[in-house]
Amino acid sequence: MQAPFVRTTSAIILLAIAGAATLAAASGSAAVPQPDPAFLAAANGAVLGAEATAQPSAAAIQAPIARASATPGNTVRDTTVSASRIRMSIDGVILVAAPTPAVAAPVKATPAKAAPVAKAAPKAAPKATAKAAPKAPAKVAPAVVHYTGTNHVWIPALGINKAVQPFACSRVRPPDSFMYRWGCAGENNVYLLGHAYASMKPLHNAYNQGTLKVGMKAIYADGAGQIHTYAVIWWKVTLPTTDAAWAWAPQSVPSMTLQTCVGANSKYRLMVRLEEVIK
Repeated sequence: MQAPFVRTTSAIILLAIAGAATLAAASGSAAVPQPDPAFLAAANGAVLGAEATAQPSAAAIQAPIARASATPGNTVRDTTVSASRIRMSIDGVILVAAPTPAVAAPVKATPAKAAPVAKAAPKAAPKATAKAAPKAPAKVAPAVVHYTGTNHVWIPALGINKAVQPFACSRVRPPDSFMYRWGCAGENNVYLLGHAYASMKPLHNAYNQGTLKVGMKAIYADGAGQIHTYAVIWWKVTLPTTDAAWAWAPQSVPSMTLQTCVGANSKYRLMVRLEEVIK
């Protein structure tokens, strides 16, 4: 009773061996397709690397089939032939014999990192241009005034610029509105007189306003055209009497005397004494 079962089991085993051999032969004769390498490339086309999924060799596919433990009524269990899974029924019919092709894992292209953009160096702050200190205006020397003429007087500080008329010592008629030189004055005393409302008004105003100063200059051109410069040394107010003879008296040094009226109703006389400036 045991002989048929043994023969049947042997036939199944032989059939399985024949089928595996047929599959192995087919696998060995046909070239195993190899996947194309997956290239990783940068944006500029330069190949950064290549990877290919390794494929099993034909020898691996032809590995011997593990001998199945055949028991009555059981199906031969899965037998692995490299990457092929073969499932067989008890009657020897191959249910699955197609090798599962190895699929290369998709290679994810690593995006090429853009080179960091070099930051532009900060612009240097414009160098402060040192401005030259404004030049001090050059001191302009006062224009030299040349005085020329005869019988003329200039008092620049008072704005007086007058021709001088003679007033004779014997004259009894009051002076007019001119600038006069009195002929009764002593030696070295150029005596000039005039009304406070006319030729001597600037002198009158300077005394009343307190702007009359020691050192104020007067320039005089005599009858011969000789130019003399005088400077104020003092002044005095007095009554117009003979007691004021010191005003027209002769002087020891070249001098000048200026006379005009001051006070209510021109009651007093202002006498200003100057001395010649020796250059």
